[in-house]
Amino acid sequence: MRCYLNIGNTHTQILRIEPGGGLNLLGTVATDEFSPEMIHPDELSFIGAACVVERLFPVLADLNAHLVTPEAASKIVDFSLVDASTLGQDRIANAVYLTKRAILPAVSIDFGTCITMEVVDDRRRFLGGAIFPGRTLARRALNLYTSKLPFVELADNLPPNMGTNTADAIRMGTDAAAIDAVAGSLARVERTLGRRPTVYACGGDRAFFLRAPELAGRMSDGKDNFTLRGIELLFS
Repeated sequence: MRCYLNIGNTHTQILRIEPGGGLNLLGTVATDEFSPEMIHPDELSFIGAACVVERLFPVLADLNAHLVTPEAASKIVDFSLVDASTLGQDRIANAVYLTKRAILPAVSIDFGTCITMEVVDDRRRFLGGAIFPGRTLARRALNLYTSKLPFVELADNLPPNMGTNTADAIRMGTDAAAIDAVAGSLARVERTLGRRPTVYACGGDRAFFLRAPELAGRMSDGKDNFTLRGIELLFS
C-alpha cells in the first residue's frame, strides 16, 4: 500500500492507495494533530510527501518518506530559470500537476494560509510565481500587531458596501486586497506569457475567490486534492 501526504501549515491531507490502485482513502486532519500512527506506516510500502512544516521533517525522515524536491521533479518540470533551492514542496507538486495534466501554459493558485501562485510555460519551464498572505493570515496580522483591531472570522462574501464598522472595514481591506492581488498577478502573468494561460484554483479557501466577480471566468476549480495529485503523479 502506498501513501501520499500533503502537509500544510494548517491542514494535512492523507491519501492511501490500496495495491493495484483500486481504492483511494483520503482524509484531512489539522497539522498540529498529525501523527505517524494515523497512516499506519507498518502497512505501507511507500510514503511520498510534500511538507512545509519544518518540525515534521524529522518525523518524515523516521518514516523513510520520499520528499518532493526539485531534483525529483526535474524529470517532469524544468526549474533552470529559478532558484529552486528555496521552492516550497507544495509549490513543486503543483507545478508537477500542471505539467502533467494541464494545457500549457498554466497557472495554479493555492488559496491556503498563504496564497501561492505557480506558473509553467508551454515548454514545461517553471517561471516562478507569487506568495502573499491568505485571508486569515492577513486578519491575524492586523490583530497581532495592533492594540485594538479584533480578529474577524472569514465570511463567504464581501460586505455589500464599504465597511461601515471596524469588522466590515477589516473584511473589505483584507478580502478585497486579496482578490485584487490575485487579479493583478494574473494580469502580470498574462503580459509575461503574451497569452491567457489555463488557471486552476486550489486550496481550502478557493471557493471565495471563485465567486469573486473580478475573477469570474478566469479560473477553473482544481478541487481539494490538487497538490496531492501532483505528489502522486511525481512518485507514480
